[in-house]
Amino acid sequence: MRQTEPFRREHQELRSHVEHLRQAARELPDLDAIERTALVHRVLDFLRGTLVPHARAEEEVLYPEWANLVGFRDAAVPMVHDHEAILSRIDRLEHAGVEDLDTLQELLYGLYALISVHFAKEEDIQLPVFDEAPPELTQVVLERMGAVGAHAHAH
Repeated sequence: MRQTEPFRREHQELRSHVEHLRQAARELPDLDAIERTALVHRVLDFLRGTLVPHARAEEEVLYPEWANLVGFRDAAVPMVHDHEAILSRIDRLEHAGVEDLDTLQELLYGLYALISVHFAKEEDIQLPVFDEAPPELTQVVLERMGAVGAHAHAH
């Protein structure tokens, strides 16, 4: 078993929710304004309540440790840029009009694509470095990720 398996399982769980973004985008035209509003609120609850705390934990714990392991202080800058692009679209989704189907669909499809590619980059580029790192380092990083994520989720 890879050392990063707990993190990969968490991504798999998040990925199932991310898949709902694409489904939601497809369903929007068939919903009335009340159903559309409820759908967007459910999506935003997931994004703000689960995904954003996960991203914050990555920025506080995972990315700095990964940058140390690969020996380049700014190695994670592109990953943080992904988070900023995702957050920008979450903000736009929160302020989009429920009648503006084109914008809602564009944002949901865009979020789906950005998040999916971002997860793949973490799993293909970052996590293998932790799988090869000393087990005690990877264990500490995973524990800190959990603690920071739980703390962020509680606020």
